[in-house]
Amino acid sequence: MAEKSDRFVFIGAAHDDVEASIWRDLLEKEGVAVYMKSSDPLAPLGVAPLPGSLQVFVHARDEKRARWLLGDPPLGGDPAARD
Repeated sequence: MAEKSDRFVFIGAAHDDVEASIWRDLLEKEGVAVYMKSSDPLAPLGVAPLPGSLQVFVHARDEKRARWLLGDPPLGGDPAARD
């Protein structure tokens, strides 16, 4: 079983690729591992993701720091991902 600090937690849904890249670059520069996922079912087919469908996740141990670095982005996207 994975430890709590090893699991990823949802911290926000970026509006578009540019915003998601800014978040990722900022967090990675500060040493926070980032996982991004599109909740848009057409994204794997090369279709541009819908606004707000790019979900950003970080390790649970980095959640507070990541939220502080991003100015606590609003939650959005799939609510089940936050559980």
